[in-house]
Amino acid sequence: MSLARLLLLTGWERDIAGYVAALLVFTTFSMKSMLRLRLVAISSNFVFIYYAVLAGVYPVLILHICLLPMNLLRLRQILRARREGQRLLTKNADPDANFAKPTFLSPAALADPATALSLAEREQLRVACHLAARLPNSETPAPAATGRAAALLLDAIDQFLATLAGRGGLTAPQTAHLSSLQSRNEVLRALHETLGHLAATLTNAAAPLPDWLASTLREGLGTILLIAENAATTPTPEDINLLLRMTSDRGPQVEKIRTRVLATRTSDDATSHRAVYITTALYERTVWLLQRYAKLLDPRSISDPVGSIEPS
Repeated sequence: MSLARLLLLTGWERDIAGYVAALLVFTTFSMKSMLRLRLVAISSNFVFIYYAVLAGVYPVLILHICLLPMNLLRLRQILRARREGQRLLTKNADPDANFAKPTFLSPAALADPATALSLAEREQLRVACHLAARLPNSETPAPAATGRAAALLLDAIDQFLATLAGRGGLTAPQTAHLSSLQSRNEVLRALHETLGHLAATLTNAAAPLPDWLASTLREGLGTILLIAENAATTPTPEDINLLLRMTSDRGPQVEKIRTRVLATRTSDDATSHRAVYITTALYERTVWLLQRYAKLLDPRSISDPVGSIEPS
């Protein structure tokens, strides 16, 4: 084969390699998955190195020789994050484990946003499943330690989500999902705090409530909290709609309860009357927060997030 013929083939080969490399780089801008993006980027590094050798373009050669190990390292981190996420997602939470300590959050999982979001959602479920434990029953008061542990765990989830957001690289749906999880965290925190105050008023010996009222509030709210736990565990449309129906406006019901209590009480003790109003107001706020939580569990809330936690 003549030298001219060899140079001609090398020129075509060089041009084709350049076009393929450029196409691969263009393709990376349309990638929604970080795993696929890294795989395409690594492919483009190899093709650019081949092109730069044929064309003698040494700055391009040096650039992609440097980029290749970086992309390989990121790919390794993503694969490691997915393996860690799969291990944690198949793990059953030990009910006897320290509630304040995260079970599913792993710094290694932050390299893959989809995995990290799934783990944060699984951790939030632990918080939701402890809501019913905040209510006292007729024999024993609710443990205050549950509220403190919930606050610590919610702080850890907030920090995990903030770190994930700070790393960047999230797609638009992942950013919306992260925002929804942050809103859920806010509502869960408000729920635990409100239930803590409600438990204190239900067991306040200095201003006791009528037995029927305390029993009605405990049983009614306990039922709704169990429905909320089911909706969080398996967020099917049926479970979410049931929770939404159970948390509809309780204003008229609360007013009837207050009227009944104040009409049947012979005491004019202002402290006792105030306890009735505070307890029923906390009950109403808890139901309202549970309705907000139900809306945030709805997948449609990811594209249409709910606003602040204060009632309008």
